[in-house]
Amino acid sequence: MEKALKACPFCGGKAELKQAHYLESELPYSYVHCMNNECALHHNTAHFSGESEQKNAQNAVTAWNQREQIPVPH
Repeated sequence: MEKALKACPFCGGKAELKQAHYLESELPYSYVHCMNNECALHHNTAHFSGESEQKNAQNAVTAWNQREQIPVPH
């Protein structure tokens, strides 16, 4: 079972897990990205490939959630 994704450590925005396949090889990969278009980290991070879809997803979520949280000013 997947863990819930923590909020983006840069802007506090919602994060999303994405899964896809490389066009050239059809190998699966997973990544997490911040859904806030204004965030400096809007592009993907915590990218994993080379294993099963489930394992890639678990690795991406774990990596994302282990990043240090930065307080968001209110």
